[in-house]
Amino acid sequence: MSIPVYYATGSRKQAFLWALFSGISEPIGALLGYAVLRTAFSQTAYGILFGLVGGMMVHISISELLPTAFKYDKSQRLVAPAVVGGMAAMALSLVLFAL
Repeated sequence: MSIPVYYATGSRKQAFLWALFSGISEPIGALLGYAVLRTAFSQTAYGILFGLVGGMMVHISISELLPTAFKYDKSQRLVAPAVVGGMAAMALSLVLFAL
């Protein structure tokens, strides 16, 4: 967030403030959402929401982040091993969490 603002304006202060506002809005929204909806949500609702958000994250990763990473990996040797390594780390953490 801050790098495009910095290059557009040339102001470090403005870039920092926009990044700060962008970053602080998420925890504030989470706290407000929790305060309003904490009694209305069941375990099923949490499961559905986590599934939806996880699906959105996977979609963005596959449709946007991976093609961009492959575009900048001219040797085509870094991205695939990093993706597989990340998947292995996530799988290992899930297995260890279940123990």
